[in-house]
Amino acid sequence: MSQVKCYRINLESEEYAEALGFAVYTYLTGAIAKRDLYKGGATRYLGEYLEHVLRGKLAEIAFKKFLLLNFDFRVITDIDLPGYIPGKYLPDILAFKNKAKWQVPQFWVDVKALTEEQKWMLVRASSIRGGERAKPRPYDAYVNVRVLLPRDHIGRLIKYAPLIKNKISKEWKRRMQDLKSVEAEILGFATYHDVANILQVYEAQLQPPQKKKLGNKLNRLFGQGNWNFFKKGHPLPDPDTGEKTVELGSDNCAIVLSKLRTDKHWGKLLKMFRKNQPLVTQRPPDLQRKLERRVKQLLGKL
Repeated sequence: MSQVKCYRINLESEEYAEALGFAVYTYLTGAIAKRDLYKGGATRYLGEYLEHVLRGKLAEIAFKKFLLLNFDFRVITDIDLPGYIPGKYLPDILAFKNKAKWQVPQFWVDVKALTEEQKWMLVRASSIRGGERAKPRPYDAYVNVRVLLPRDHIGRLIKYAPLIKNKISKEWKRRMQDLKSVEAEILGFATYHDVANILQVYEAQLQPPQKKKLGNKLNRLFGQGNWNFFKKGHPLPDPDTGEKTVELGSDNCAIVLSKLRTDKHWGKLLKMFRKNQPLVTQRPPDLQRKLERRVKQLLGKL
């Protein structure tokens, strides 16, 4: 198996509980869409929804702690704010501290939460170029965080339901120990230009010398064979064994997780944050203005 260079972050049980509470709140209030577009728009049940949103929130908390512990860089996510910001296209980092002042980013980051089994960073091609029914929703950087949640973590909470508590055996109680902490691994990131270049190599009408130039640039960054473009219906190969795994439900730009930008590149990401200028040029200006107005309102309540 490929060895992933990463930073391991310990998430406390209180942070798990906070993320769980946020996930339940958004489900009950309908703040986040419950439909799963990968399954034909079917509405997700609470358990499936919790698994998805909880893992995402833990990934954001882990990245926030990583920035603070390693670079003394303070950021805020939606879980920190006394209110919810609705919208289908928003950054995961909603504010960062710059010279003692909170600033709303124009440099948008998407924190991607991964399971232990995943080996590729996948970015849907339609989020970069748009699609028949969707406008582009690109981010300036895609940060990848593996959240090591036990598969039975929800079961450990069920034992506290009064009706169940009186019926379960001592053996079950012993097996369902409370979570002391959750580990997360900060694997690395890719920029908007990295992903857009992959898309250009495979879809743009480029002359061979231009394609070769872009391909060589990607090879220098990630290594030959470690980036790809997979069409809808294509089986995703295991980068270590070549074995075919899941069939993809959409076109995707892909980079092997163990080859993402990391180490010295984190300093470059911080510079882009502080410079606070988007790499994405097609983001609607009114979207940025609405975000800034709402975040500043909520920051004023902290």
